[in-house]
Amino acid sequence: MDQKQFRVLILHCFLMGKNTVQAKQWLEKCYGDSAPSKTTIKRWFADFKRGRRDTDDAERSGRPNEAVTPENIKKIYKIVLNDRKVKLRELADIVNISKERVGFIFHEHLTMRKLCSKWVPRLLTVDQNKERVDDSEQCLAMFKRNKPEFLHRYVTICDET
Repeated sequence: MDQKQFRVLILHCFLMGKNTVQAKQWLEKCYGDSAPSKTTIKRWFADFKRGRRDTDDAERSGRPNEAVTPENIKKIYKIVLNDRKVKLRELADIVNISKERVGFIFHEHLTMRKLCSKWVPRLLTVDQNKERVDDSEQCLAMFKRNKPEFLHRYVTICDET
Protein backbone atom coordinates (compact mmCIF):
# COMPACT_ATOMS: atom_id res chain seq x y z
CA MET A 1 0.00 0.00 0.00
CA ASP A 2 1.14 3.55 -0.55
CA GLN A 3 1.35 6.33 2.03
CA LYS A 4 -1.92 7.97 1.04
CA GLN A 5 -3.84 4.74 1.56
CA PHE A 6 -2.30 4.28 5.01
CA ARG A 7 -3.24 7.87 5.86
CA VAL A 8 -6.85 7.11 4.98
CA LEU A 9 -6.75 4.10 7.31
CA ILE A 10 -5.22 6.22 10.08
CA LEU A 11 -7.99 8.80 9.57
CA HIS A 12 -10.55 5.97 9.77
CA CYS A 13 -9.05 4.81 13.09
CA PHE A 14 -9.13 8.40 14.37
CA LEU A 15 -12.78 8.83 13.40
CA MET A 16 -13.65 5.47 15.02
CA GLY A 17 -12.31 6.85 18.33
CA LYS A 18 -9.26 4.61 18.56
CA ASN A 19 -6.05 5.92 20.10
CA THR A 20 -2.62 5.73 18.47
CA VAL A 21 -1.67 2.46 20.20
CA GLN A 22 -4.86 0.74 19.05
CA ALA A 23 -4.42 2.10 15.53
CA LYS A 24 -0.81 0.84 15.42
CA GLN A 25 -1.85 -2.63 16.65
CA TRP A 26 -4.67 -2.87 14.10
CA LEU A 27 -2.44 -1.75 11.20
CA GLU A 28 0.34 -4.17 12.21
CA LYS A 29 -2.15 -7.01 12.50
CA CYS A 30 -3.53 -6.33 9.03
CA TYR A 31 -0.43 -5.15 7.15
CA GLY A 32 2.54 -6.50 9.09
CA ASP A 33 5.90 -4.89 8.37
CA SER A 34 4.52 -2.52 5.76
CA ALA A 35 2.41 -0.68 8.36
CA PRO A 36 3.50 2.89 9.18
CA SER A 37 5.63 3.57 12.24
CA LYS A 38 4.32 4.65 15.63
CA THR A 39 5.77 8.15 15.10
CA THR A 40 3.96 8.53 11.77
CA ILE A 41 0.64 7.47 13.29
CA LYS A 42 1.11 9.91 16.20
CA ARG A 43 1.90 12.77 13.80
CA TRP A 44 -1.20 12.10 11.71
CA PHE A 45 -3.42 11.75 14.79
CA ALA A 46 -2.13 15.14 15.98
CA ASP A 47 -2.95 16.67 12.57
CA PHE A 48 -6.45 15.19 12.65
CA LYS A 49 -7.00 16.51 16.19
CA ARG A 50 -6.11 20.00 14.90
CA GLY A 51 -8.90 19.70 12.34
CA ARG A 52 -7.15 18.37 9.25
CA ARG A 53 -9.25 15.91 7.24
CA ASP A 54 -7.43 15.60 3.92
CA THR A 55 -4.81 12.89 3.50
CA ASP A 56 -2.87 14.49 0.64
CA ASP A 57 0.78 15.49 0.93
CA ALA A 58 1.31 19.05 2.08
CA GLU A 59 3.02 21.52 -0.23
CA ARG A 60 6.76 21.48 0.16
CA SER A 61 9.06 24.43 0.08
CA GLY A 62 11.55 24.84 -2.71
CA ARG A 63 11.42 25.42 -6.40
CA PRO A 64 9.06 23.11 -8.32
CA ASN A 65 10.53 20.86 -10.99
CA GLU A 66 10.01 22.82 -14.20
CA ALA A 67 12.73 21.29 -16.36
CA VAL A 68 11.44 17.76 -16.87
CA THR A 69 8.22 18.42 -18.75
CA PRO A 70 6.63 16.48 -21.61
CA GLU A 71 7.37 19.41 -23.93
CA ASN A 72 11.08 19.41 -23.07
CA ILE A 73 11.26 15.63 -23.42
CA LYS A 74 9.68 15.78 -26.90
CA LYS A 75 11.92 18.67 -27.92
CA ILE A 76 15.08 16.85 -26.83
CA TYR A 77 13.95 13.63 -28.53
CA LYS A 78 13.37 15.41 -31.85
CA ILE A 79 16.75 17.11 -31.69
CA VAL A 80 18.52 13.82 -30.96
CA LEU A 81 16.76 12.03 -33.80
CA ASN A 82 18.07 14.67 -36.20
CA ASP A 83 21.61 14.64 -34.82
CA ARG A 84 22.72 11.72 -32.67
CA LYS A 85 26.11 13.33 -32.01
CA VAL A 86 24.68 16.38 -30.23
CA LYS A 87 26.29 17.20 -26.88
CA LEU A 88 24.51 17.60 -23.56
CA ARG A 89 25.81 21.17 -23.26
CA GLU A 90 24.39 22.09 -26.67
CA LEU A 91 21.00 20.56 -25.80
CA ALA A 92 20.95 22.36 -22.46
CA ASP A 93 21.53 25.66 -24.26
CA ILE A 94 18.86 24.96 -26.89
CA VAL A 95 16.16 23.86 -24.40
CA ASN A 96 17.34 26.34 -21.75
CA ILE A 97 17.61 23.85 -18.88
CA SER A 98 20.60 22.49 -16.96
CA LYS A 99 22.95 19.88 -18.36
CA GLU A 100 22.11 17.55 -15.46
CA ARG A 101 18.39 17.66 -16.26
CA VAL A 102 19.10 16.91 -19.94
CA GLY A 103 21.12 13.87 -18.85
CA PHE A 104 18.29 12.80 -16.55
CA ILE A 105 15.80 13.05 -19.43
CA PHE A 106 18.09 10.95 -21.63
CA HIS A 107 18.61 8.20 -19.10
CA GLU A 108 15.24 8.03 -17.34
CA HIS A 109 12.65 9.16 -19.89
CA LEU A 110 14.20 8.39 -23.27
CA THR A 111 16.22 5.37 -22.05
CA MET A 112 19.19 6.39 -24.18
CA ARG A 113 22.89 6.34 -23.48
CA LYS A 114 26.00 7.75 -25.09
CA LEU A 115 27.91 5.17 -27.14
CA CYS A 116 30.95 6.16 -29.21
CA SER A 117 29.84 9.81 -29.27
CA LYS A 118 26.28 8.92 -30.40
CA TRP A 119 23.07 8.79 -28.41
CA VAL A 120 21.47 5.37 -28.94
CA PRO A 121 18.39 3.73 -27.45
CA ARG A 122 19.13 1.02 -24.89
CA LEU A 123 16.65 -1.41 -26.42
CA LEU A 124 15.36 -1.77 -29.95
CA THR A 125 11.69 -1.19 -30.61
CA VAL A 126 9.44 -3.94 -31.97
CA ASP A 127 9.55 -2.37 -35.45
CA GLN A 128 13.34 -2.17 -35.39
CA ASN A 129 13.59 -5.83 -34.36
CA LYS A 130 11.21 -6.90 -37.15
CA GLU A 131 13.17 -4.83 -39.67
CA ARG A 132 16.42 -6.49 -38.64
CA VAL A 133 14.90 -9.97 -38.87
CA ASP A 134 13.54 -9.23 -42.36
CA ASP A 135 16.91 -7.87 -43.51
CA SER A 136 18.74 -10.88 -42.09
CA GLU A 137 16.37 -13.32 -43.83
CA GLN A 138 16.89 -11.55 -47.17
CA CYS A 139 20.67 -11.64 -46.72
CA LEU A 140 20.55 -15.34 -45.82
CA ALA A 141 18.53 -16.13 -48.95
CA MET A 142 21.03 -14.20 -51.12
CA PHE A 143 23.92 -15.98 -49.36
CA LYS A 144 22.42 -19.41 -50.06
CA ARG A 145 21.99 -18.56 -53.77
CA ASN A 146 25.57 -17.44 -54.46
CA LYS A 147 28.09 -17.53 -51.56
CA PRO A 148 31.22 -16.10 -53.25
CA GLU A 149 29.38 -13.24 -54.93
CA PHE A 150 27.45 -12.38 -51.75
CA LEU A 151 30.58 -12.22 -49.58
CA HIS A 152 32.30 -10.08 -52.20
CA ARG A 153 29.49 -7.50 -52.28
CA TYR A 154 28.03 -7.57 -48.76
CA VAL A 155 28.67 -4.38 -46.76
CA THR A 156 27.11 -3.70 -43.36
CA ILE A 157 26.29 -0.25 -42.06
CA CYS A 158 25.18 -0.40 -38.44
CA ASP A 159 25.92 1.34 -35.22
CA GLU A 160 27.49 -0.43 -32.26
CA THR A 161 24.23 -1.68 -30.74
